[in-house]
Amino acid sequence: MMITLSKARHLNLRPLLFVLITALLLSVNANGVSAQKLNRKVEIKTMTYNIYSARKMGIEAIASVIKKVDPDVVSLQEVERNTAINPMDFPKEIAALTGMKYYYFAHALTLKKGDYGNVILSKYPLLETKSIHLGVANDGDDIRSFGYALLEKEGKQFYFATTHLGYKKDDATRLKQIDEILAEIKNLKKPIILGADLNSRPNSQTMPALQKWFSLPCQTSNCEWTVPTPKPTYTCDWLIYAPQQAFEVKDYAVQFWADKESDHFPVVGTFNIK
Repeated sequence: MMITLSKARHLNLRPLLFVLITALLLSVNANGVSAQKLNRKVEIKTMTYNIYSARKMGIEAIASVIKKVDPDVVSLQEVERNTAINPMDFPKEIAALTGMKYYYFAHALTLKKGDYGNVILSKYPLLETKSIHLGVANDGDDIRSFGYALLEKEGKQFYFATTHLGYKKDDATRLKQIDEILAEIKNLKKPIILGADLNSRPNSQTMPALQKWFSLPCQTSNCEWTVPTPKPTYTCDWLIYAPQQAFEVKDYAVQFWADKESDHFPVVGTFNIK
């Protein structure tokens, strides 16, 4: 039986049209799923903790506090590595003890034996990491560090940062360090959460200076006190974030039950990333 050219074309187009329509429907569905994934909120549980070099009760006690909280990511300050107090690779060891296998050490000072700085612990891979040394004013304060990492949870990427600002009563060094931090992060393309001991004593200019960029999870006058343990008198440990519209604060609280392991209480903040 002979098939005319017009019939042949008609028969050949049918499977082609079927393939094209199927591909179009799959593409629309995939785009819809992707858009839905991008638009949904992702919860991230964060923690900041000045551990006082674990000198009060040791590394195991600090690890137990972190495990009880079970955060996604942690900022630790006053971390000593390979020193007389902590004769081990402290970041590596506490990552193993907590099960948070991704970690980053932001070096601040080289000591006579070992070194000192801040640490990021994470349940999720650290896609990028960077740290800088922070300068000091003419007040005899110590060199500090600011470190940050890019993380991704359930399709949402964000930066998590750690620092410990100068301790002198005068604000000069802290204000200098804040300027250096803001200069470092101003061009980052993703939202950021900073977990830190900001040494923000009452009536200092620390928090107003940081609020040029960051938002606070609570009003400074109403935030729970964090230092010293066991009877705190002011707030200096914070989890702050930017930009404001990228986050919702779901929960924010000082962990007053952890009153023996360090001279600071840990702070836990749970955020929804939009």
